[in-house]
Amino acid sequence: MKLSHILPAAALLIAVLSLPARLPAREEIRIRLAPMPGIGHLVPELALGLGYFEQEGIALELVNVMNYRDEDFFSTELLNDGTIDAEICWYQRVVFGIGNGQPAQAVFLIENSPHLTISVANRLRGEVRTAADFKGRTIADSAGFSTRRYLTDFIIARAGLPPGSYKPAPAELSAKLPLLTKALQANQVDVVACMEPMTTGLLATNLVTPLYDLSTAEGTRKALGDVWPARCLYVAPSYIAAHPDRVQRLVNAFTRALRYINTHTAEEIVAKLPPGYFAPDVNNDLWADYKKAKTDEIAKVLPGLAHGDYSVPPSAAKLACEVLAHTDFDDSPEGKYRRTAAQSGKVHPELTYDNRFVEKAMQEIK
Repeated sequence: MKLSHILPAAALLIAVLSLPARLPAREEIRIRLAPMPGIGHLVPELALGLGYFEQEGIALELVNVMNYRDEDFFSTELLNDGTIDAEICWYQRVVFGIGNGQPAQAVFLIENSPHLTISVANRLRGEVRTAADFKGRTIADSAGFSTRRYLTDFIIARAGLPPGSYKPAPAELSAKLPLLTKALQANQVDVVACMEPMTTGLLATNLVTPLYDLSTAEGTRKALGDVWPARCLYVAPSYIAAHPDRVQRLVNAFTRALRYINTHTAEEIVAKLPPGYFAPDVNNDLWADYKKAKTDEIAKVLPGLAHGDYSVPPSAAKLACEVLAHTDFDDSPEGKYRRTAAQSGKVHPELTYDNRFVEKAMQEIK
């Protein structure tokens, strides 16, 4: 055989051997995620729109916990019985789940502020300058088991006032702007603790002035002494033990999505959201106004989202657990559920989160 016939074959063999081994196709996994209404949908929907779940080999299914429970505060049961794989809601759900024997752990922090604004009626601006001046006042701060109530109580306690120093207004006032407006005009409410979109509507009445602004990490730290773990992604500890790779891939997608949010405008974010984020039956004639409202809604919450670091700060978890343990929840069904958990002695801050996955994602994903 001629040498010229041997060389091409040898060269081909060398070329084949030098090619990298083909990696096996990544197994697609299905994850059932239950995001809370409103801003809870933003990160997963954006990750869908940008293809981050597809990149991680995740087929995501968004579900509503109300399809399985009459009350959504039982949602950690769904994590532990395998109905859903993950949920986005307030960090406090983790605390209440642990205390009621249905544990969960936060694996990704979306917000480090509660978006709470505490405002004083303009007629009292000269008299009410800090929470120490809330004594004897009437405060509209929602139901007796709500985040607004216990954070307002904590701020008042930090100002040195004992529990019961103020009179809570009827809870329905905090849910309906027309009722709240009438109460302010009739001098029946002195202070209001509310969140978006109520805050924007309330400030537009020109009847109140913000006193404490917990819509950013800086304002939250000033009012509470630390940032506050608000909405987060959490899963059951049993799911973490059984499927660490799935948790990692889920957190990877969330990390990419929140990084995008941190570095883009509300308009740019809206442009990347899939149709599923928007109401399906908006009239074409109203679409421009609807889109602007959604853009404005997102713009308002951007300052309160975690930025750069999406792990749960141990100090913030400790603060939240201490506040919840000392909260006097009301006797409503949800209030009793929360009280049972918070006072159970089962909740320890270090059990409420697992930062391994987000720390790995933040380090390895460039």
